[in-house]
Amino acid sequence: MRLIKVFPFILLLGFSSVVSANDFPTRDRAEYVLNCLQELGRNSMADLQTCSCRIDAIASQIQFEQYGWAVTYERNKRMTGEKGGIFRDNDAGKAFAKELTVATEIAESQCKQVVQIVAPTDLTGDKKYHEIVVY
Repeated sequence: MRLIKVFPFILLLGFSSVVSANDFPTRDRAEYVLNCLQELGRNSMADLQTCSCRIDAIASQIQFEQYGWAVTYERNKRMTGEKGGIFRDNDAGKAFAKELTVATEIAESQCKQVVQIVAPTDLTGDKKYHEIVVY
């Protein structure tokens, strides 16, 4: 009987640690996805899936705090003058940016962009149909 009362508590402890591990705030995930969609140049469901996959992959590799520092460094190092120099000369910022670059490359290799090629269903009437060579 005592085990029945303790068991739900143990489950809650296990799930809470899994849920909070490397969890990025929704706002930051959404911002990443929107920027990713803009970079891909289209707004399709396939691209949404690709970008969502990528931020999930990045979140599984680095902590949110490191991600935040890296994004801040990348955004602000382009500033001109002394203000930008503070970021450009920041070794910790460079290290965080490198971690993010590696995580992004891994995410891009795991989450490929889907490209859909649409062709007419009947190509036999097309003059170029006979020029198509299938290897």
